[in-house]
Formats: sequence, C-alpha cells, structure tokens
Amino acid sequence: MEELRIAFLGFGSANRALVRMLLEKSEPSPPPEDDPDRCARRVLRIPIAAGPSAGGDGAAAAARTVPWRIVCIVTRRHGRACVPLDDGATDAGGRCEVDAEAALRRVESGRILDGSVVVVDYRHRRRGGAIGVGVDAADREGAIVVADDARTTDADDDETLRLIDLLGRRRPNAIPGRPTIANIVVEAIPSDPRRDGEPASSFIARALMSGMHVCSANKGPLAHRRDDGEETYWKLQRLARECNATYQHESSVMDGVPVFSLWKYALPRARLLSIRGCLNGTTTMILSRMEGDREGGSGDGEQFHEALLAARRMGIVETDESLDIDGYDAAAKLRALLVVLSGPRGPTCDATTRTIVPTMDEIPRDSIRDVTREDIRRAYADGRRKYRLVASARLVDVPSSIRPRWEASVRLKLLPPSDPLYNLTGTDSSVQFCTDVLGPVTVVSSNPTLVDTAYGLFSDIVRVASESSN
Repeated sequence: MEELRIAFLGFGSANRALVRMLLEKSEPSPPPEDDPDRCARRVLRIPIAAGPSAGGDGAAAAARTVPWRIVCIVTRRHGRACVPLDDGATDAGGRCEVDAEAALRRVESGRILDGSVVVVDYRHRRRGGAIGVGVDAADREGAIVVADDARTTDADDDETLRLIDLLGRRRPNAIPGRPTIANIVVEAIPSDPRRDGEPASSFIARALMSGMHVCSANKGPLAHRRDDGEETYWKLQRLARECNATYQHESSVMDGVPVFSLWKYALPRARLLSIRGCLNGTTTMILSRMEGDREGGSGDGEQFHEALLAARRMGIVETDESLDIDGYDAAAKLRALLVVLSGPRGPTCDATTRTIVPTMDEIPRDSIRDVTREDIRRAYADGRRKYRLVASARLVDVPSSIRPRWEASVRLKLLPPSDPLYNLTGTDSSVQFCTDVLGPVTVVSSNPTLVDTAYGLFSDIVRVASESSN
C-alpha cells in the first residue's frame, strides 16, 4: 500500500483520539528534490519485516514510510466533510484532504464539519474552501452533506451507503484500474447489542464490496447472528476475502488490548476450552466505588445511584444505562469473543464444523442494579469477598451432534481474594482463556482510556498497510 486514504465513519471520541494518535505518530516527509516548494506530507513508518528474516540479529524490524490523508469524515452529530470525490486534484498534480487538525478544532468547539476543513495542495500552495462539499446530490461524483442531526433514520443510512459507494470502486463512471478515493474505512459508530448489528454491518459490508479495507471498533457485527443462521462476522470475513480486502476489529472488545491478535498470531492451532472475565468496565467501576477505599472493599463507599451518577459524569455509561448495568454489553462482548476465537482458522475451513455459539437471547444475564452497600459489607465480612459481574463460557460436547456447543452466561459473582478477577477496580477489565495446550492465559486492561481504543484502531491500520497491496 503506497498511500493511506482514510474515510472515517463516525467522529466521536474514539475516532478523534485516533486522529490525534495518527498526528502524533507521524513525521513530515521532505518535499522531493525536484520540487522543493511542494508541501510536506505526513507519513507513518510501517513495518515490512521482523525478526531474523529482516537481517542482522533481528533486534529491529525493517520499515518503510507511507503517506496518509483523510478523504472523508461522516458523522450524524457533526456534519460531513469530503474531498472532491473525483479527486481531480491528483490529476492536476496535487492532492485533496480533510485538514485533521481543523476538523478536531471545529468539532471540539461545538461546530459542524463543512468545506472549510477541506484543503487542496496544488504543488506550490495550500488553500481551504468548500471543495467538493455542498455539490448537488444528483452529481454522483460530488460529495454529500447533511445538516447536524443526531437522529438516526433509514434515509441517513441510505445516504451513508451511497457515499461509501462513491468513495470506493462502485462509484458511477469509475475508471478501471484507478485507485479508489478511499482505501481504508475506519468505523466507530454507536451500536445497541440488543439489536442486529445495524447499521454498522451494512456499512462494513458495503465498504468491503467497494474494495476498501475496514478497521472497526464496533462489537455489534461480531456479536450477532443473521436470520439465516450464519454469523454476521463470518459473512463479512468471507466477503472481505472475495473482494481482496480485510476486516480488522481489534478495538471491538477490551478497548484495543490485542486479544484477537494474541489468539491469531501467538496461539496457533490452540483449541479454546473456556473463557472467563470481567468485560464491562462500567460495572466494575460502580461496584468498586460502592466498596469504598478502606482496605479495598469494606462497603463504606457510595450507594448504587451515587456510583452510577459518578460513572455518567466520567462519560463511561452507555446512553441507555441498562446496556451496562443489566449485562447486555458484557454478553455481547462474550459472544463476540466466542464467535471469533472458536471459529475456523483459515478460509478453507468448513462452516458446518464451527462450534455452536448461543445467541444473545440464549445467554442468561444478571444485573447489578439491586446490589446495596449492605450486601457489599456482608460479603466483605464473609471472607473479604467482592461482587463482580463475570462473563464466562465453557465448551461442552453434544452427544447427538458433531459440533460442540458453548454454554455461556453473565452472572453476578462473589469472588474470594484468590480469584484472578478479585483485584479489578475502576474501569479495569480482564479475560482469561483456557486452551488444550496451555494453562490459563489472563489478559488485564487497567483503567483503559480512549487512547487504548484509538491504539487498537491504529494497530489495525498499520497491519492493513503492512500486509495489503491495494
């Protein structure tokens, strides 16, 4: 991949943190010697080899520099901004891009995105203006803009799908062999784990069909099964292979901690036997605030409603608080892990041999809303135990089927001090894997922030740039 042309679906906190990380980890590329007045470009160092194969003692990986630019930002709450979708500046010897820093400033000052954040570099000058923004929607090579509107409608989704087509190879009048306007779509839009993974699943599928790689922070497409019985995740991965694209999703569970990469690259041919963990940091935060600070959990802390209010002020509670406190989010993350980690390891694996994963409705869930300080005091007095919302699953053989099945649940548990999950506090999360070849492997994320989520997306982008040619 010679250039990263990135389109953002969603410009909330996670994607804005990713833009900052891209800026921080970039370096300017000096202008070419034969054109010293041309504006410098931002580039990322992308690894191309590692270990002994890179030569020497393997201490450092070989790398190359790859320029990047933002070509589109789509968000219902903050407007839209696009470069000219025919990218005519490239033919004129320059390039178009969305000014990343200007976009951050506008959104974080409460303004919407518009053409003022689009810039064009025609070799020797740099200018702003409504380039390609506000073009009549009938001009299918133009950009599409909507007003600031936080409501979700089918018309909005159709418009986003049409824009994805325009960014990719499916746009009308596309020139065969010409690169797509965008080659990476970064998706981080809100999702409801009780629904069907839409509209994110449709956006991801359309981007893949349009020839673009997808880096997503959305757990919805991993956690839901289609009406025809096929897992949405595996349909998207099959679609990615057919379209010579990739679907990456490291930030969808545990805020970017590389649980999926750990399984894929560090545990080859291992068979997953059980999973256990605290996957929702909001419930851990609420319960730890109710426990108080004295000796780590004696019950002298806040009441449930006080701890929930504090979590809201921190911005870590879903808009619908029941998703966190009633176990839906933890169940969706558990199901996402089961679908991905117990699936086939290669494209030729027969789908009929995949392990049976229970649907969201088949995973029993507990709530933490009825836990009181008195409950916490009694638990602490009885062996210094603590309440935690624990997601777990174990593999069981079904005598009448060649396909084993997962038994999964999200339960409020009383944990003794010896339990690996006992010392989780704040927004900590953790997951423990048991396999047929290793003892328990435990991964802990301590008080994750938006930087963690952004890094998961960043690592996906780097992986795409390192492994892909288009």
